[in-house]
Amino acid sequence: MKKCLEERAGDTIAMQLSVWKSWFHKRKHSDQADSVYTVEQGPAIPEELRDVIDQFFRTYNHFKGARSLQTDTFIREVFYATKQDPKDQRSIEEMEAYIQHKNKQRLRLKSYVIDEYLSLSEHIRMIGVTREFSNNQRNRVLYFIIKEDASWRFHHIARSHHGTVLDKFQVKEQVGFVVGNEKAALLFLTHASSSDATSFMIGDYVHVEGYLEVEQEVSSQLYYRVVRMNRVH
Repeated sequence: MKKCLEERAGDTIAMQLSVWKSWFHKRKHSDQADSVYTVEQGPAIPEELRDVIDQFFRTYNHFKGARSLQTDTFIREVFYATKQDPKDQRSIEEMEAYIQHKNKQRLRLKSYVIDEYLSLSEHIRMIGVTREFSNNQRNRVLYFIIKEDASWRFHHIARSHHGTVLDKFQVKEQVGFVVGNEKAALLFLTHASSSDATSFMIGDYVHVEGYLEVEQEVSSQLYYRVVRMNRVH
């Protein structure tokens, strides 16, 4: 009987230790959630570029911390997407400070998964990233990373948008699409010679990915440069 009780006691202690270890692991992971971002195994990416991507996301919640990994164009895109005022002509440093301030009021990045990688040229790469934030909301964006002066930097962020083509028009060598609904819509432009310019018509329901054009201006209006466009059936 005594031996049986001792064995049961030993089993109980072992079980308690197992529960404790499990709780401690979860608590440790939870405590690190604000500073460590999960990267699941995805497409094969050269180590040099992977290091830059990892460093970018480690500093995601502190925008200024990634300054050396961002081009001026990237900062302008994030600024105007946040400010939504094409007439605001702040300096790059002022834009950066504004974004840093706004980020303090926003949701924190919890994790990210790279699910797409394309080599577009010798000096340009594109990655597709699904991001999860502190309220468990997820979205997917495309990042364009460019090599300048032997260093890789984030150059464009292309966002996804679903909606109906409400209007289509041509301005010189550009074709414009107004995509959305009667309450909210975005303007996308592409070159008139592209397949997108001839493939899509008013009334089509589409999924379009594009980055905010900040290097050119059309009628003082913000618009997105089409990266990819697909009809949704």
